[in-house]
Amino acid sequence: MTKMEDDIERRKKFYNSPKVAKFLTREGVPKTKQAMIALVSAGDASEKVDDDSIACFGKVVFSVHPQQINVRDKENGKIIASIPK
Repeated sequence: MTKMEDDIERRKKFYNSPKVAKFLTREGVPKTKQAMIALVSAGDASEKVDDDSIACFGKVVFSVHPQQINVRDKENGKIIASIPK
């Protein structure tokens, strides 16, 4: 696998975790770097909060709908997570 494919799988696993889904429904989508740091901290405990993690997990676009939050990957344009509200 290439680095890009590894990063896509890493983001897919991260945003589909129950802790991240709970954080996003409770706090909303991150709009600042501090909010993104809080999201990474709330996620998987094995992920360390550093600039590499924040850059990797920041390569997504959040689409907020009345019933769900869609997380779309910027590198391939596909929805990697759909989180019900």
